[in-house]
Amino acid sequence: MKQRLTDQERFTLESIADQGRPALVRRARLLLLWGRGLAPKEIAPGIGLSVRRVYHWLRAYRERRMAIFPVEALSGSRPAETVREAESAREPVVGVHSGASAVQETAAVPDAMPNAGAERPEVTIEELCQRYDVDLAHARHVADLALTLFDVTIGVHGLSRQRRALVETAAMLHNVGFALSPAKHHTHGRDVILAHRLVELQEVEQSIVACTTALHRKRFKTKRLDKELSFLALPEAVRADALSMAALIRMADGLDYSQSQTTRLGDAEVLSQGIAVAVLGPVCAQDAARAQQKADLWHHLFDVQLRFVAEGEPVIWDQLHEVEKPEFGLAKEKLKAPGVLLEDLMSEAGRKVLRFHFQRMLDHEPGTRLGEDIEELHDMRVATRRMRAAFRVFGPYFESDKIKPFLKGLRRTGRALGSVRDLDVFMHKAQVYLDKALQEEQFNLDPLLASWQQQRQAAREGMLACLDGKRYQRFVRDFGQFLWTAGAGAVPVPADQPQPHQVRHVVPALIYGRYEVVRGYETVVENASIAALHALRIDCKRLRYSLEFFREVLGSEVEDVIDEVVVIQDHLGNLHDADVACHLLIEFLNQWSEREGRERINIGGVTHYLVAKQNELRTLLDSFPEAWQHFNRPEMRRKLALAVSTL
Repeated sequence: MKQRLTDQERFTLESIADQGRPALVRRARLLLLWGRGLAPKEIAPGIGLSVRRVYHWLRAYRERRMAIFPVEALSGSRPAETVREAESAREPVVGVHSGASAVQETAAVPDAMPNAGAERPEVTIEELCQRYDVDLAHARHVADLALTLFDVTIGVHGLSRQRRALVETAAMLHNVGFALSPAKHHTHGRDVILAHRLVELQEVEQSIVACTTALHRKRFKTKRLDKELSFLALPEAVRADALSMAALIRMADGLDYSQSQTTRLGDAEVLSQGIAVAVLGPVCAQDAARAQQKADLWHHLFDVQLRFVAEGEPVIWDQLHEVEKPEFGLAKEKLKAPGVLLEDLMSEAGRKVLRFHFQRMLDHEPGTRLGEDIEELHDMRVATRRMRAAFRVFGPYFESDKIKPFLKGLRRTGRALGSVRDLDVFMHKAQVYLDKALQEEQFNLDPLLASWQQQRQAAREGMLACLDGKRYQRFVRDFGQFLWTAGAGAVPVPADQPQPHQVRHVVPALIYGRYEVVRGYETVVENASIAALHALRIDCKRLRYSLEFFREVLGSEVEDVIDEVVVIQDHLGNLHDADVACHLLIEFLNQWSEREGRERINIGGVTHYLVAKQNELRTLLDSFPEAWQHFNRPEMRRKLALAVSTL
């Protein structure tokens, strides 16, 4: 057999394999094994690369020989003239930063979290993958699988459509630390991401990606979250998103456990027990089994079982105990109000408010399941939101460990309902636009509506699987029993010392505290960003809910105040919907441009609709300062004071 490597090349490769940095060691070992006559399929498992990646480096070697290594890696073992030849043969790598940087490719990444205040080199995601020798074939395949799982389970995980692109990025970078340490590549990868400044991402998005990288490997245990600094450093508002994304990437990574990039996902079937996903390909059994193991985080987060079914294999569901239907004391007639009294303990007032909205949630569940009236789903979702808001108000008066499972159940239910409701809103507003528009070809939204309808159907199937799940039934039973048991979980009130614990003691400061937060925006409203206005919308909602929870004990002026808050909240809600719709339309058009060569569809109407939504967004932004001025007038403050004065 013809000699594959020269003696000098073999000597150089052995030197690099002994002393080089991890990425180059792996490359050198690849060529040494090939030089001994091993085939790519035999080489790949021993060095932690896919077969395709092995072929990639063999092709590069045939074209450029030893110039596939940096000059500094060759200088210690080759004559100077040979080094110069390698340098002249080397092709430039477009876009990679040159010169000194805060974190060099040659430096090992520390186990500790990088100093957030340190200067970080700016790189693109592509440059980071090149710098750390990411196996792009594996990364791209995992990203594709993660996106498929995102779409299949959107009715369960409840991530916004904007998070879809971030899931793809996180999947591409999940193995970025492998060349540094195969055994600890999840933590090294996390640190690599945090040690750079990724120009395509916002800071919080980069932090989420770092967290998903840290969590994509090793068996998931809840106590890991208490020690994982990248998770603890995330803002509270995005932690749930980070965990949901990590759950998807864990499973997608498991689906390419064979490193073959041949395993793919087939049809997903939503059954009463959960979602069964078909796994296809020559090594599907191995990859499906690994993905099932890595579904541990998914099942920690969500009620709906997810089963990866290898081609030809039966579906095996977890055997969960049957849950009895709730038998707590639901009122025979629909309550018109919670029944809060001035002398109620805050814990018992909270129980009344929660019980009122819990009943409304259950009242609208049959209509939500039927799906004929979208307002049934809307009302059920609103009830879950009001209960979550109620826990913000009344939570301090209950023992945290007693109410934590109920908050978790409300979040799961709200996510499942929200995925469907959001699409209902977008489709309804698109239809209103069509009804008002001229009946011309340029206003045709059929491709967009067909895409949204397909997404909605998937989301609805996931929602029904959630509502049919044993966890939801357990949540309904246990929460109902808690709400109909006086004193359950309440923090004891000391009898020997004065302490504000009744409604009349606590509510004045509570309401003014929420109003104080809202009024604080008056200094930034004139030039506020969309993100700031979105935060204001949430704070207005919290003020409104607090007023509504106690409207029975407040003065009659509270009705006018609530109406004023609703007006400003609706304006901000329409603004937020228009902003999200613009992002969704741009995403649709980008996806269309990618497949346009294969599928000819008329998207002229979608571009017109995007312009209309952008104009609507600008109009809402321009008119908001005037709406705020009306809300923030002295007359409104006087009515608020009169409403609270009855306490």
